[in-house]
Amino acid sequence: MRRVLVPLLITVSLCLAQEASEACTKALTDCENDLECQNRLAPLMAACSTGTCQPQCRSAVLNVYQNKLGRILLRSDATCIPGRDELRTCNFLPAESTVHCSLGKLACEGDLQCNSKFGVFMSECEADAARGACNDKCKTLLNQTIETSVGSIFSNCTCTARDDQLCTNLKDNLLGVCLKNTPGGVTLSPSDNSITDAPGGNDLADSSVVHPSALFSAISIYLLTLFVF
Repeated sequence: MRRVLVPLLITVSLCLAQEASEACTKALTDCENDLECQNRLAPLMAACSTGTCQPQCRSAVLNVYQNKLGRILLRSDATCIPGRDELRTCNFLPAESTVHCSLGKLACEGDLQCNSKFGVFMSECEADAARGACNDKCKTLLNQTIETSVGSIFSNCTCTARDDQLCTNLKDNLLGVCLKNTPGGVTLSPSDNSITDAPGGNDLADSSVVHPSALFSAISIYLLTLFVF
């Protein structure tokens, strides 16, 4: 049995290694070689492995993103990150077409143009939007934010089913109020779309490559069959 198991396990490891892109592998190595980034990355590796979009995973992602090397890693195609399936499912990858609202806000705050536009919107419109009101001026200010390269995230950002009030308040009470009933406005994704609506459109990702989790599952079933029979 060992003669069968060892080659199979080696094959699985090699296939998973080949799946990772060079850019992602370099970003991961750079992060692991930096003490601060490494300390931020460790909780992400531990928390983002359940496939259930736990708050601990969200917090770990936001913490990693605040580190320069961590941002580079999360902006990659994520093929070298063990928890990449959950990161994609929960919209915790900033390069995807749909991004978690809290991550989008963090990205906007780190961009000079987006932050300046969003700052004006928040200072002049947050109080009214929290009460469900949004005048034409505030709709214009939000649209100006969305027109920036980073601010476009806000047009369809989302929250998970296990999010705290910070994300849902941003999505529903601030962004949603000013986007709905606006000519040309974009309807935000539902709060639980992290499971039903898979993100896509990452130019760095190669959809033709066999997904590593599917490969591993197939090998696991085969190994189980060998044990049973």
